[in-house]
Amino acid sequence: MIKKFLIHVCIFLIPVIIGYAIVENYSRNLPLTPKIKSEFYKNNIQDIEVLVLGASQNRDAINPEFLSHKALNLAYPDQDYYVSSKLLEQVGPTLPLLKTVIIPISYGHFETAPNQKDTWKNSMYRHYFGTTVSDKFTYFKDNFLYISFPDYYSVKINEQKKGLLHLDCNEYGYNRNIEKALFYTFDYDSLTISKQPVHITPTIPHPEYIIENIQKLEDILAFCGQQKYRVILLETPTTTRFKEHRIPEVLRRKDSILTMIRSTYNVHYVDANSANDYMLKDHRDHNHLSPQGAEKFTKRLNTILEELE
Repeated sequence: MIKKFLIHVCIFLIPVIIGYAIVENYSRNLPLTPKIKSEFYKNNIQDIEVLVLGASQNRDAINPEFLSHKALNLAYPDQDYYVSSKLLEQVGPTLPLLKTVIIPISYGHFETAPNQKDTWKNSMYRHYFGTTVSDKFTYFKDNFLYISFPDYYSVKINEQKKGLLHLDCNEYGYNRNIEKALFYTFDYDSLTISKQPVHITPTIPHPEYIIENIQKLEDILAFCGQQKYRVILLETPTTTRFKEHRIPEVLRRKDSILTMIRSTYNVHYVDANSANDYMLKDHRDHNHLSPQGAEKFTKRLNTILEELE
């Protein structure tokens, strides 16, 4: 009876396991930016001198193609200081020539919920970079890409099959395709864009998040000091409308924290957000640069890095 039951269980489970294996293999071979960046990392591990951390603003603003020194851009959407600190602590020591670490210090970083101690990104970074960015470990979720975020990978698999993935990545994993960029979809028409809402984070003040976010940033800065890495604190360009929608008290607190950090740690601060010399076509949306804007910005950043040598 038990033997018969086990046979039925196996008959049921084997196709399910095979199905998941096929989907997992497909997920791992999608030409997504983390995969391309992983290949660049593995092929250039002995030569990388610049490490870029942070969220989507740094991802879109810095195209390593326009830097004189090899750079690995590990910035990723919604990536907080906690995940950045974990990446730095594990990836940094594998790069023998690493000299410079670029960290964001944007308007909303300190008052955005630090909620990534248990994140689906853990499986992504484990698979592509051999790192762990989560305090918790769940065997299946953290070892398999598809299981970690089925909704996300299902969409990407479907887009790949239909030819709708819209990626045009260079060898550094920088995506030059702008077909999904907000401003591009409106044909960069300023009147139409002016009628669209401005997405800004946080939408309301959240001072309760400040202490933990500062602690994680200081962990990053302390580690850089121990390793003798040069630190660039970076504010990337935003549009005038984005600046107008910032909450004054959030901005004041961010500026106050920046002043404290600069007086305590040996950092170089680059404020690219005070200038208004970026055109509409230089932006994907109000808070992210387009490939055209990234080229302009990265070349300016390169000049700064060369001056610091």
